Amino acid sequence: MDELTRKLTDLYQEHYRQLLRIALLLVDDRSAAEDVVHDAFLRVYDSRSRLRDPDKALAFLRQAVLNRARSVLRRRLVAKRYQPTLAERDSHPDDTGRGVDRALLADALAKLPRRQREAVVLRYYADVSEARTAELMRVSPGAVKSYCSRGVARLSELLREWV
Repeated sequence: MDELTRKLTDLYQEHYRQLLRIALLLVDDRSAAEDVVHDAFLRVYDSRSRLRDPDKALAFLRQAVLNRARSVLRRRLVAKRYQPTLAERDSHPDDTGRGVDRALLADALAKLPRRQREAVVLRYYADVSEARTAELMRVSPGAVKSYCSRGVARLSELLREWV
């Protein structure tokens, strides 16, 4: 082990807790703070050949911790800024259980013949077009209409019995 590597190892053992406290105060998350400090030490170790004055390694480490913490905070800001947009895009209210208990609806769907169940679920729950449903089921669009009509009629009967 060369002199600089030994010095960095000593710095790690001596100053890890202090740098961890700094990172923890900056990012307010223990695991993220540990990642920040470890990344900082790795960056310093990887660039040790460019370190002209080994006595300034601690200052270099502190700066690396600060820079890594800033990166973590920037990523959080970006994620926070775009997270509501992504959540809004993905969250469509599920109206399938409106007025009917979902368990009852699931039981009623399970009682339908397989083809009727597929057609009803694809058309009305997954909101797939009639033509695409026909492709997926490998039947004609007329057959999809028939399966859906019969399936919805049977669901109405079953749900009337239970409700």
